[in-house]
Amino acid sequence: MSNEKRAYIYSALYNIGFMFCTGAIVQTFFLQIGFSEQQVYLYNSLIQTAQVVMMVLMIFISPRIKKVKLVTGLSYLSLLSIAVILFIAALSPASVNNFYVVLIFVISVLCNLGVGVYMVLAYCIPYYTIDMSSYGRFLSLQMVFTGAATFAFSSLHTFIISKFDYLPSMACFFAFSILCFIFACLFCLSMKEKKDVEVSRSSSKEDYVAVFKNKDTYILLIPNFARGIAAGVVNVITVIAISSALLNEHTSAYINIVMQIAMFAGNLLYAAFCKKISTRRVLLISTLGASVFLPLCLSFGTVGFLLLFFFAYFFRMIMDTALPVIVTEIIPKEQIGAYTSIRMLVFTGAQAVAALLITPIVDLIGYIGLLIFASVMQIVCGVVYYIVARARRSLAEKLGRS
Repeated sequence: MSNEKRAYIYSALYNIGFMFCTGAIVQTFFLQIGFSEQQVYLYNSLIQTAQVVMMVLMIFISPRIKKVKLVTGLSYLSLLSIAVILFIAALSPASVNNFYVVLIFVISVLCNLGVGVYMVLAYCIPYYTIDMSSYGRFLSLQMVFTGAATFAFSSLHTFIISKFDYLPSMACFFAFSILCFIFACLFCLSMKEKKDVEVSRSSSKEDYVAVFKNKDTYILLIPNFARGIAAGVVNVITVIAISSALLNEHTSAYINIVMQIAMFAGNLLYAAFCKKISTRRVLLISTLGASVFLPLCLSFGTVGFLLLFFFAYFFRMIMDTALPVIVTEIIPKEQIGAYTSIRMLVFTGAQAVAALLITPIVDLIGYIGLLIFASVMQIVCGVVYYIVARARRSLAEKLGRS
């Protein structure tokens, strides 16, 4: 089995386990076993803080990691302890007390430090295991495979909990998550490193200082922050649609379906055309497409909203796949770990800022104005990355001719 196929499998396995142990599913589980809403809010805040802290540390740590495959594989086990303790709680909800609440908070904070490691090294390991000339196609197909798998198991989860008792059903899903994390680790560790890895390691200056001397690091802070602001707005699109009377508590479930289909279609299309069209052009076109359709989706009723949001999210998925590929054309390999830490840190922080900006913007210019603002942020991101990548390409060609 090729490294690419192993990567498709471990990515799908990890994301399936991640889906059941984080986000809406685990928040609902906490409420069902007696957590208060305030405890759930605090839990979310703590785990996000842990991830941000680790991303800051990874700026200095990642360039010094020699066994990238090993550390990446072990990071897939980061949520294993959470899955175990959730499994125990689902089997014995009566045992949930104040001690359990403190225990899950402590374990979750520690485990989400590992998630922060994963969020950085996931962009580093392809350099050591796959042909980077086909990175765009690999990344898009990986997202297609992962998206299809998570959508299938998300649908299965919805069906199972609607037909059977909730807690026993969740115990089964948490047990399955444990297996997913273990096999994700094993598939990652089973990949073979490229023959030239050791040579490149010994010849390159893997020093985090280099990323701070690279002026592109600072130029790209602006588009990374702008992308995070736009993502923060899109993350609450369900609330926007319900508040605009386009959806209700029953029809809001359609958004998830639309997003899953758009993600699948966007990455499939990117995989088909990434070799025929330059990544820079793909990024620019997808940025414009996402930015045009997003503000329009509130103006044509429920069906119009779902259709236009599909196209907005479709182009955004292409943009999100093209951007990491563009990064490999701008940032040197030996700086990619530290730079990814900075990029993800700024992106994550901007989403938190977006949450604070949404209410005053809506009060000032309404929901359509909010989506126009998000579109402008997307354009800033795509255009700046396009300009920087084109400039680096032109510089490389001049140096090659000289």
